[in-house]
Amino acid sequence: MRSGWAIGALPGGLCVAGLVLLWTSPPPPELAWSVVWALVTGSGFAAAATTVLALRPSSGPGRAMFAGALLLLAAPLGSAAGLGRLTELLLVGAAALVLPLALMQVVPRRRAQGVQRALDLVVGVGGVATLAAIGFRLGPAGFVTAGVVGVGLFCAGWLQFELTSGDERRQVLWLILGVAAALPTTFLFDVLADSSSITAEQVAVGVGVLNLALPLSAAIALLAPRWTDVRTVISHAVTGVTMVVLAVAVYAGGESVLRLLAGGVPPLSARAVLAAAVAAGFHPARVRVRAAVDELLFGGRSDPVDALTRLGSELTAGSPPTEWLETLRSALAVPGLVIRREDDVVAAAGEVDPERCLAIPLRAGPEHVGDLVVGVPPDQLGPTAATRDVLALVAAPLAQALHAARLSEQLRISRGQVVAALEEERRRVRRDLHDGLGPALTGIAYSADAARNLVTSDAGQAGEILRELRADVGEAIAEVRRIVYGMRPRALDELGLVEAVRQRSLHLPGTDGRALAVTIEAGPLPELPAAVEVAAYRVAVEALTNVSRHAEAGAARLRLAVDGRLLRLTVTDGGTDRGRWEPGVGLTSMRERVEEIGGTLRAASGPAGGEVTAEIPLDVLPAG
Repeated sequence: MRSGWAIGALPGGLCVAGLVLLWTSPPPPELAWSVVWALVTGSGFAAAATTVLALRPSSGPGRAMFAGALLLLAAPLGSAAGLGRLTELLLVGAAALVLPLALMQVVPRRRAQGVQRALDLVVGVGGVATLAAIGFRLGPAGFVTAGVVGVGLFCAGWLQFELTSGDERRQVLWLILGVAAALPTTFLFDVLADSSSITAEQVAVGVGVLNLALPLSAAIALLAPRWTDVRTVISHAVTGVTMVVLAVAVYAGGESVLRLLAGGVPPLSARAVLAAAVAAGFHPARVRVRAAVDELLFGGRSDPVDALTRLGSELTAGSPPTEWLETLRSALAVPGLVIRREDDVVAAAGEVDPERCLAIPLRAGPEHVGDLVVGVPPDQLGPTAATRDVLALVAAPLAQALHAARLSEQLRISRGQVVAALEEERRRVRRDLHDGLGPALTGIAYSADAARNLVTSDAGQAGEILRELRADVGEAIAEVRRIVYGMRPRALDELGLVEAVRQRSLHLPGTDGRALAVTIEAGPLPELPAAVEVAAYRVAVEALTNVSRHAEAGAARLRLAVDGRLLRLTVTDGGTDRGRWEPGVGLTSMRERVEEIGGTLRAASGPAGGEVTAEIPLDVLPAG
């Protein structure tokens, strides 16, 4: 990066040398305006090109702008050396050939490349012809060839605007903004050049400063076309200029009418009323002028089809919600957009004033998945009709995308929990095998070796060791059973799901100290997959245990039924309404067990007591 910025040393040195020569060797009067303008404008292009090349060393437009800047900054040197013709050629070569070709290369060319190369040729030939006309003192021919360059640039800009979209369209608009800001300076020079109170050098400095909009816009187009909404910048600039001209024209016209009516200078009170009327109508007129400017320049600010197309591209590309909002904010030209889910901010783009915003509910089917909060521009009382149309059109796909993103995040979290649970289960089994069964088997092996060594020399001692060995084997078998039953309840294999739950619930106490009365309603159940059976057993036992511990009820009801390809399990109690349940360890474990195999679980308390419902799909594939 440091070496990239070092390339600015050359134009910096030329700029300093030019300033010194302007002070020590002023240019002749016929070149004074041109030399001062070249020094100011060349410094701007040098700064822009150096920045571009420092950040993107391989940028072709950046290199071309750098070359054009060097030509402009070399003009004062030619003037100081008394080479007037060379100075003119340097100025024309930069302004009519190198810089136009550089600006034409800013936007990548993906379509109609043959036409664009032809326009490059037109501008190049026109620039060379202009150089030749200046070199051979053919003034009228120079104006004609310079006009050819201008026409070529206009056609190239129009073609790029029609062929591009997205960031490339933004690049074109930045260039158009820079050119539009620079061109009026020529007319400014024509108006002020004959003024006796302003020197040509002062006019040149003013024109050069205004021309700096062009290198600045080119650098933004190359490096950060999304830095801000260029359409908003253009709209504000054109609207501002139009309103100033309109206000001056209305006031001048009104004062002329007052002069005619008064037969002379109108009184101060009449002019004050006129000024107040112009001021009062300024804002309403500005709103309508801006709408007209947007319609004229951009075909209307809020185009529903364009906004939906651009949003669709972002959604298809899998962009994050922030990118969705940036695209919409650009399409709607609003200060900011925020997606909220309850009190949480999911994504935001720009700034939204809480006092000047509109909330659009986002629904995916019957579910309310969030709100789209739209900031209202400061010069508007509310969103325009076109903006409301766009919001109504994009709300549905935005809600679906937000819903899908939330489901994906929940799936990611659920998968992580499943992996964590499996690892914990593996750790438990490993610990049980290592700490329990491993030492027992090692002891059995040592005892067997001792018995073998004593079987011939001390039969009685060998028999005692064998009896101890038999007891150790029994303990090892019991440990194996404990580990196996911890992985899958023994009662499921021996009694089946219904009876296993019934047996487990026999000793659950109610809140009154007596045994909890559990009623189980279950029709004939098909043979269930092992994962479904274990999940149903765990959920049923945990739900009944929660009734025993927390519900103010002496009875509970368990219903098991198969509905299509779902096993529906419902546990209800006759307790009181305990309000919203806060998820604890038991409720969380039930939900995780059910969601691990693609099911759903609902738990709530109502006037009739608490109810836990689990729906478990029967189509469960084995893990792995």
